[in-house]
Amino acid sequence: MNDDIDDIRSAWHHLRPELDTAVVDVVGRVLRSAALITRRADELLAGFALTRGEFDILAVLRRADAPLSPGALRTISLATGPSTTKRLRSLESRVLVDRSANPDDGRGALIALTPAGIALIDDAFPRLLDLERTLVAGIPEARRPAVVQALREVLESLDSAAP
Repeated sequence: MNDDIDDIRSAWHHLRPELDTAVVDVVGRVLRSAALITRRADELLAGFALTRGEFDILAVLRRADAPLSPGALRTISLATGPSTTKRLRSLESRVLVDRSANPDDGRGALIALTPAGIALIDDAFPRLLDLERTLVAGIPEARRPAVVQALREVLESLDSAAP
């Protein structure tokens, strides 16, 4: 059964037969999968007036045992400093997170969820899980461990290749 990635490889083969495009089998499918999942998740999260980045910050804070610094949030969510700052300002303006002074660092801040932030993430997360379950429902249950292992290997390869 062919898909769009097969069509892309075939087109490149006709155009540039000397190129080895085998890597497109993995990278193309990962990118296309991520784009499709992201699009559907963004649609769902828009109903909660959240971007994916804002959702990620709320989720990180919900899982944390204590308030976190903006730097820790940036590291965990893999976001840049400016994008983390923008997201925190948005969440703070909507009273979903609270910023307080860091007692261990006079210049630093700690970020915590407010009760409204807890309520929002506790409502949004199960709905996102339902959506994601629907999106992967076409993968037979018995094959999912193999898919998970293959994706784990992709991530390990990416992590080890990073500069």
